[in-house]
Amino acid sequence: MEKNFLKAVVVSALIFILYPVFVKWLYPNAMQKPVATSASSAATEAPLTPSQTTYLREAAEATTALFENALYQIEFSTLGGTVTRLFYKGEPGREAFTKTEFFNAPERTGGIFAVNLRGETADLAHTIFKMTRRGEKNETFEFAYELPGQYILTKTFTVRDDKPVIDLTVRIKNLSSRERVFPATVTYGMNHEKDYQKNYGFFDAVAYTEKLYTADLGKLKKKGFAVPEGAVWGGMIKKYFALLVKPDNRIASGSARADGEVITGTLDPQPLTVAPGSEGSQRFLVYAGPQRYETLKSFGFDFENVFSRGFFGGFKTILLAVLKFFYGFTHNFGWAIVLLTLLIKLVFAPLTHVSYANMKKMQAIQPKMKALQEHYKNDPQKQQRELMELYRRNKVNPVMGCLPMLIQIPIFIAMFRLLPEAIELHGAPFIGWITDLSAPDRLVTFGQSLPLLGWNSLNLLPILMAASQVWYQKTIPQQPGSTPEQAAIMNLMPIFFGFICYNMPSGLTLYWTLQNLFSIIQQVFINRIAVVLHHEDQ
Repeated sequence: MEKNFLKAVVVSALIFILYPVFVKWLYPNAMQKPVATSASSAATEAPLTPSQTTYLREAAEATTALFENALYQIEFSTLGGTVTRLFYKGEPGREAFTKTEFFNAPERTGGIFAVNLRGETADLAHTIFKMTRRGEKNETFEFAYELPGQYILTKTFTVRDDKPVIDLTVRIKNLSSRERVFPATVTYGMNHEKDYQKNYGFFDAVAYTEKLYTADLGKLKKKGFAVPEGAVWGGMIKKYFALLVKPDNRIASGSARADGEVITGTLDPQPLTVAPGSEGSQRFLVYAGPQRYETLKSFGFDFENVFSRGFFGGFKTILLAVLKFFYGFTHNFGWAIVLLTLLIKLVFAPLTHVSYANMKKMQAIQPKMKALQEHYKNDPQKQQRELMELYRRNKVNPVMGCLPMLIQIPIFIAMFRLLPEAIELHGAPFIGWITDLSAPDRLVTFGQSLPLLGWNSLNLLPILMAASQVWYQKTIPQQPGSTPEQAAIMNLMPIFFGFICYNMPSGLTLYWTLQNLFSIIQQVFINRIAVVLHHEDQ
């Protein structure tokens, strides 16, 4: 009897302990605890009645509503009052090249722009909201959820038709008899691709304080990303496009991570303090559109920093402005690149001229340099003084040959980033077979990829770029003191770069090829300049 009694006690205890866990697993939103109260207010707060507890149970099915205007196709869901699909239709006249799907919820997952209240038991992202649709063009969707005796949470989405923007307002009405603090968390997200790097794409999480913080997809998968405290806005960017979320006050905290097909982010704005019977609200501006510098800058929230990010971002922005200026005359971005390349070459022409003239003089005094090195080989200090005197007499500078290249590195890196990322060039044709400056110039497409190389087309511009680089290297003077091994490496470099750039955007290889051609023309004139040495060294 005692054993049976003990067994009964143990079984009863297990049932008592495990039953709530079983109910919570079966009905994840069926029960919700009220916010803990102080001893003084606990007596005035009535516990949930049976009818209120029943109200909290999740409805059997969620419903969706579709919205479409000139800019978006959006699917709203009553499950969490969220967006389960966000499709940007593109810019008028260029829809094929400027459209994108920001988010499409994978099967059995929730949507984005869910709002949860931290510290609450219920997961509002997976709770059914009541939906109301209104507005002159039915562009406003309102979702409401009530926890009787506690609060009413209302989310209002308004989709603009003049800009790629969604306005989200979150209102919380305090139904309790005491002042309450409601710390909210807003989610957002973006689908990412598995093979995005093949198309020179990227997927980054971003946050902005007074500077931009970023994390690429690799980091998001491994470590995640922490939104810095006090950030003005956060979001995600990909090639050509940005999804940015800006609350009307500073962000307390946030994070982002990548799992499966989706990058998911959260933002925690400053908590709302709401008096009994009163209502507090927070507004969010959601930008989901192209990374056009002028459009991003027009909001006045420094959104344009996602385009000009990085150390050379300022150069990138300036070059884009000049490129668009030339486009205003040529109405063809290919010819605009030609004019921009010519302008860059003309700006640096005086410096390049001095540099190569200096290199020619260095070649001419090479015999004298070797004689001095041999004569003073046992006295390095004397040797150095004599060499410096030789340079002074002939007005040459040993480091001048590298100076033009070093100065142009920021320009080259900025062009390297601008041409593949500027949405203006996406789908922009040039001439003949170059029909898209943001893609490789596929002269002939193969039926299957070449073994080892993986190339599936004949791209002419990278070949022309490599050939022009070889030609250019043969026109410039050989650096003094260079060895045959160094010369061989320099001759192989154009072929190496040809392989690297083979599948790069044609706008970039066009720029590089033009740089080589303009440099060859300039070098022809430089080579005609007669070298006059000091009379002591002739």
